[in-house]
Amino acid sequence: MSAGDTRNRIDEAKLRDLFNPERVTRLIKIVGPHLAGSRNPVLHIMPLAWRIGHIAMEPHAIWELYGGEKDRMVLLFPLSSVAPHSRGVRAVIEPHFKIVETDEPGIMIMGHVDAGILSQGGFTWYQRGPAGVLDDYIKLLSHTGRQPRHMALPPSVRNEVDTFLARLGVGDTDKVVVLNVRDRNYMADQEVHFYRTADIASYETALLHLLDRGYWVLRLGVDGTVPASIKAPRYVEVWKEPDYSDLLDPGLIARAHFGITCSSGPEAVFRILGTPQLMVNGVLQCSMWMNPRDRLLFKSYRTNEGVPASLPAMLEKGVAIRSDSASVGQCGFTAQDNTPAEILAAVRDMEEALGSQPAEADDLDRRFLEIGCAYQSFLTEIGHPRDPASLSARPTQFGYALPWTRLSAANQSANPNFLE
Repeated sequence: MSAGDTRNRIDEAKLRDLFNPERVTRLIKIVGPHLAGSRNPVLHIMPLAWRIGHIAMEPHAIWELYGGEKDRMVLLFPLSSVAPHSRGVRAVIEPHFKIVETDEPGIMIMGHVDAGILSQGGFTWYQRGPAGVLDDYIKLLSHTGRQPRHMALPPSVRNEVDTFLARLGVGDTDKVVVLNVRDRNYMADQEVHFYRTADIASYETALLHLLDRGYWVLRLGVDGTVPASIKAPRYVEVWKEPDYSDLLDPGLIARAHFGITCSSGPEAVFRILGTPQLMVNGVLQCSMWMNPRDRLLFKSYRTNEGVPASLPAMLEKGVAIRSDSASVGQCGFTAQDNTPAEILAAVRDMEEALGSQPAEADDLDRRFLEIGCAYQSFLTEIGHPRDPASLSARPTQFGYALPWTRLSAANQSANPNFLE
């Protein structure tokens, strides 16, 4: 959330009313039957479960934080008939959680708030909000030094995907790339999200390269997604297929040799399943973490005067805690989409990286991590000023500082002053 974003702001009186005894009692009545019989359960409220990134990364973080300690983990979702969520990702997380749904909006609003962690006896009410759970998970990885664990694809999803791919003609040994490009047609009424969008036309050179190399390219999307102009048998916009459903999404991702993603929800499914991804048109954000086989190509950041931007300068000005173009602009910077040549170079780099053993950090990676670690120290010791009216947790972690994070070789051409 950006510092100027008013969507997640509340004054003290409204905050007290939000957690009034009557509402807390109602919450207990809703989840109490699902806690009964457990010695040490944990509860996490998920108002954003209808967004695919959140239904993936929040439960995964809770699983990582509490899965070895708690005998029951309970998630509270908005009613799915009102706010539908991904059936496929639900199938991935459901073996680990008891999922409860409610249509009470006041209780869902509670889930946005960073009110801390309440422990009573063996019961833990994890009330850190969406930003807080990701911050705590990155802190766990940083402090323990261990790499992320990944969730398994359930047989029900795998069987559906096998049938779908067989019908398309994808063979068992065929290489698949799964593509996600967020465009401005998605949530078009919310310009705050345009910071994370891109133009599918700029990807087509790279996609044709993959098709020429024998890959299948399966693109995720929704009704209204801007189509590519490519007409090729092995390029499929899967949401247009008559037998497609969102149950298939995690299965397609798990089947992929790698993914081409952006800073939008489906990339989180790659992360929790452990499928390698090349993130292009990425944006700076504190709460993002990557897997060791992933590669990062950031959008081309420039100062408002058009000069290629440096990462230390952007971090100092707080770009990584902003979530929209306007607030990034107030910091003195703009983000431009990657060019077709940059995306093609990044795809070639990803192919080469996956064809060899995991690489040690090179000089560019080491400099990137050095800058990231310095920013992590700043967040830990000082941090950016917190907006006292914000519902969200103040970021204390910079996920890109985790030591296995790797830049794409193409990032230096997209951002020539990035590491200065």
